[in-house]
Amino acid sequence: MIGKFKKLPLEKQLVWSFFLLASFVIALTMTISVFVDIRSERQQIDNTIGNIAEYVASLDSVVDMLEKGYPDPDVQHQMDSLCDAMKNVNVLMICDRNKLRFYHTKRQDWGDSFVDGEEAEALAGQGVYITRGLGTNGEQRRAFCAIKNQNGETLGFVMTGILNSNLIKRSSSTVMLYLALLPAALLLAMMLSRMIVRFLQNSLQGHKPNELLNLYLMQEEMLNALADGLVITDADGKILIANRVAQSLFEKTQQQLEGTDLAALFPASTAAQPQTAEHRKNYSDMLGTHSVMVTEMTVMLEQDRPGMLSIFTDKTETMRLSDELSGTKNVLDSLRFFNHEYMNKLHVILGYLQIGETQQAMEFIMNSSLVSSQSIREAAAQIRVSKLCALIVGKMMRAAELGIRLTVQPDSICMENDLLLPVQEYVTIVGNLLENAIEELSQKKDPPREIHLGLYCRPDCNVVLCEDTGRGIDPAIRDTIFIKGVSSKGENRGIGLYAIHELVERYHGTIEIESEKNEGTEITLTFTRREEKEV
Repeated sequence: MIGKFKKLPLEKQLVWSFFLLASFVIALTMTISVFVDIRSERQQIDNTIGNIAEYVASLDSVVDMLEKGYPDPDVQHQMDSLCDAMKNVNVLMICDRNKLRFYHTKRQDWGDSFVDGEEAEALAGQGVYITRGLGTNGEQRRAFCAIKNQNGETLGFVMTGILNSNLIKRSSSTVMLYLALLPAALLLAMMLSRMIVRFLQNSLQGHKPNELLNLYLMQEEMLNALADGLVITDADGKILIANRVAQSLFEKTQQQLEGTDLAALFPASTAAQPQTAEHRKNYSDMLGTHSVMVTEMTVMLEQDRPGMLSIFTDKTETMRLSDELSGTKNVLDSLRFFNHEYMNKLHVILGYLQIGETQQAMEFIMNSSLVSSQSIREAAAQIRVSKLCALIVGKMMRAAELGIRLTVQPDSICMENDLLLPVQEYVTIVGNLLENAIEELSQKKDPPREIHLGLYCRPDCNVVLCEDTGRGIDPAIRDTIFIKGVSSKGENRGIGLYAIHELVERYHGTIEIESEKNEGTEITLTFTRREEKEV
């Protein structure tokens, strides 16, 4: 049955669902109403027979009759008239203290005495109370009341009753009435169900529920088929819809994403202010471990409430392939450069040998070993900016000629897409840092004579680190080291750090220097992304 129901069109499923729900409510309501009506009717009958019993017990003629000790024809006539007028009463009986019947509605069919035993409380002087008893004509519902004189003495009692068969007939009539109304109520429920479904169809701009469901499923499949992550947020920045790609980028399930603040997962988002947010297209940022390209645009939701559509394009795989290609190219270029330089070095060595400078040739060979093809390849794999990589390799060669080892930190990574400054500015910064370090170490005779360069570039932050094992910065010029012309190398110098400081100021970066005498100097430059806001 359930399987057949599920095969019905969605519109018919809705009609039958509303109808079944309405039918259940109607049936429950009618059942409760029948129960309440029957209970109320029986309570009303109890009140009626109780009131009649109390009324008869209060009649002076009845009291006088019991005080005289024999039936009174006038009282009998009065009671007959009362029974004829009260259709709800089947039995009316008056007895004295000895349970002798002075009146009964069917006095010809009953004996002279009442022997049921339910009258004891009435004979004890109690007012009206209700009992159930078994009479000649079947089970009855009875009301007893004591008859007292003016002195408060109990003279007898009154009993009024109605047959249970009559009560059942009255209850059956009530049930039949509700059953007669049930088909009309069910018909009305079916009509209302159809009207509700039509109203919903009108609210859905003429689409039938089944059409809307198919459209929703089709759109969901299309959203999930896209290669980009799509996230729609409301006016408060809460996520309403997110496709599977977005879930994988945020490393969340659908249930965890819906209702979550997008800004809590992606702080760079402006989804919390869709009314004032400007369209931002194709800006780079980091989303966890993913490098993404983000586009944000305002969209209108229901009731003209603005929301935000955010599109996340994962660049990680594309950049990985690009890095492999550019890395291979850099390595090849660097190896060509190294091969060219290697041939030049052989010519230098040959020249030393031809003029008899054997010691010079040996020292040149020893220094040349400080730069290996392996270190060149590693530098090219880490520094994916050709111009910058060529500069560093060239500085390696120059440092090696002076007996200085220059290496790139093994955890360095620098790709052109992640640079926050123009390439030429990095050439200026790295070139001056390395040249200063080489000049410093060229004046130091004792080992170690080493330079360590670190380049760490992410879309939101770039760090350049240069560390040498030189003599350190003279404390006398430590505070003025960035002033043009100030240098520990003599006059007409002090241009390198001044140029670097100018670039740091221009691009709102920071520069930190740590130096210790005879231990070396470490210079760290940091640049962070600054979002430009239109005024």
